[in-house]
Amino acid sequence: MTVSTGPAFDLTAWLTPDASDALSRAMRRRSFAAGAIVYTQGDAGDEMFRVVSGSVRLSVRRHDGREIVFLLLRAGDFFGDSSMVDGGPRPQSAEALTAVELDVLSRAAFDELHRADRAYDLALLKLLSTQMRVVSERFAEASLSSLRARVARRILELAPLLRGGGGDVRLSQTEMAAMVGASRQSVNKVLGTMQREGILEIEHGSVGVLDLAAIRREAADD
Repeated sequence: MTVSTGPAFDLTAWLTPDASDALSRAMRRRSFAAGAIVYTQGDAGDEMFRVVSGSVRLSVRRHDGREIVFLLLRAGDFFGDSSMVDGGPRPQSAEALTAVELDVLSRAAFDELHRADRAYDLALLKLLSTQMRVVSERFAEASLSSLRARVARRILELAPLLRGGGGDVRLSQTEMAAMVGASRQSVNKVLGTMQREGILEIEHGSVGVLDLAAIRREAADD
C-alpha cells in the first residue's frame, strides 16, 4: 500500500491561473487557536476553507462519545466543500490541531465565482473525488491492515508536528485511537511496544518520534 505524508486537497491544482487568482482574492483570512472548533458536525455549511498554516483535523463523533478522525489537513488543503456543493449540513467537525490560519470563502462569494467561471465545476468534482479516494483507502486500511501499520501511518502523517519531528503537538493515545479506529487499550499496547523498541517516546500520555526511518518502514508494511 502506498504511504504518503498527508494527502493534498488543493482546489487550485485544477484551476486556471486566472480562476485561482480570483478565488484567492475572494477569500478572507481568519485565525484559530490550537483546539478551537472551526465548525461542528451538523452545522449549516455556508463557508469553505483553505489551510494557510497549521493543521486541521476532520472527525465524526457519535452520541455515545466515540470518535473517528477522517482526515488531517495541512497548508494548501481545502475543506468544507461538500456542504457548499450540496447544501447539506456539515458531515464532520473541523478542529484546529495547531494554531491555524485559514482562508475563508463565503457562500455568496462561492456562488459569484461559480457563475463567472464554470471551471470551478470540474475543480470541485476533482477535489471531491480525491477526498473520496482517500476515505475509501482508509476504509480498506481499517479492514485489511494491521493496527501497528495503521498507527505508524498516522504518526508518519503527523511526524512534522510531533515532538522529535520538529513540531510541538502533543498527541494523546486517545487521539491516536480515534485516528486509527481502534480502542485506546489496543493502541496503547502497540505504542508501548514501539516505545520499548526505541521507535517512539511516550511522555505524560503524549507521543513523540524517536526513529522516523523506523516509522516509515512500519507504515510501508503490509
